[in-house]
Amino acid sequence: MKHAVVNVQCFDDVRNSFQYLVLAGMNVFTSVYHKLRASQYVKFMSMLNMDGIKTPVDISSIDKFEKQNPDISVNVLGVDDERNIISIRTSKFCSQRQYHVNLLMVTDQNKFHYVSVQSLSRLVTSRIKYNGKKYLCHYCLHPFNRQDYPDM
Repeated sequence: MKHAVVNVQCFDDVRNSFQYLVLAGMNVFTSVYHKLRASQYVKFMSMLNMDGIKTPVDISSIDKFEKQNPDISVNVLGVDDERNIISIRTSKFCSQRQYHVNLLMVTDQNKFHYVSVQSLSRLVTSRIKYNGKKYLCHYCLHPFNRQDYPDM
């Protein structure tokens, strides 16, 4: 309902789902219709260096991914038992790289799946009764009314 996340439909090519979601987070498309289709991302796959990274990509491999892709930083969020959005992995490079990608990890017992967070503000600030835009700290997920406060 919030249009805060995108789940790329990659039924035939699940081994590349992490790459598709990173590209969705990099906003290589502005149309939601294109963001949902895995086939649209094939021409952009060369932008990502996945050498030596096994799929499905687990959290421990994201450090290697960031090292091999110096323009991209990746945060991983999750959902706790009370259905609150929490930070699972925070990149050291949040404000320093050209592309910052937030992924939401959805788990079901021993399985996991990522979805691309398109609007961190819409995803996280539902717990606050305020209709305006919120700006979030990428490290602690605390919302602020102004982008420049605190100086992040």
